[in-house]
Amino acid sequence: MNDKIKILIVDDEQIVLDSIRKLMKNESNYEIYTALNVENALKTIDNNPIDIVLTDLMMPEIDGLEFLKLIQQKNKFIIAIMITGYATINTAIQAQQFGAFDYLAKPFTREELTKVIKRASELTLAARLTSDKSQGKLMEKPQWTGGFKGIGEHSWFMKDEDGSVLIGVERPFLYNFGKIQNVYLPNVGDELRQGSVYFQIFSSDLRSESLLSPLSGIVIAVNEQLIKNPDFYLEDPYGKGWLIRLDATNFKEDIKILGL
Repeated sequence: MNDKIKILIVDDEQIVLDSIRKLMKNESNYEIYTALNVENALKTIDNNPIDIVLTDLMMPEIDGLEFLKLIQQKNKFIIAIMITGYATINTAIQAQQFGAFDYLAKPFTREELTKVIKRASELTLAARLTSDKSQGKLMEKPQWTGGFKGIGEHSWFMKDEDGSVLIGVERPFLYNFGKIQNVYLPNVGDELRQGSVYFQIFSSDLRSESLLSPLSGIVIAVNEQLIKNPDFYLEDPYGKGWLIRLDATNFKEDIKILGL
């Protein structure tokens, strides 16, 4: 039995497909498929048990949002990740209405690509554990489509005297989420762009929610205790439940975009 995560990459430029395949060539846990258009992508989905789809947002004939609708009709368990230019990030955020799990903003690095694939893969593997072994089918749809909020929405940040910025999540966001199973945070040294996913939270019943970073900068500290025990530490989101500390490289311009 082939237990590899099957990933379909869809883009109308062959150079993009080749580049992503090259970036992932050393990842042995994945089986990669490619398609230059939506028609071929749908055929691939029909003929293969695809787990994850990476699709460009802007494509001729059928765009990425319409493609997401078709994916959901074909197989509601596929996790979709959008690839978009910075100018269309707001549209990529809206893609959560059509089932998008996350998005990658061009140009992206190998590290950014592998991280989002890893998170999607973990959710796929978790979903497999909920399957009905006798039937080989999922008992229910994992609720990974909690979606994105607006840039900076449900986040708080506080600038210290040294110029660094502490970022956390607002308490109302956590209400009614249920028992927290795990969280995603970036690593120390990671570069965040305003509008990129910096916090993702997963419940014990496979629901997820994503928050978009209010600021750009370099991550200089991460709350490791929160990662180890999210349910406990997020009881105090304004204190011991802080998320990351950022060296905000574009602070003045970023807060203007936020309307502050």
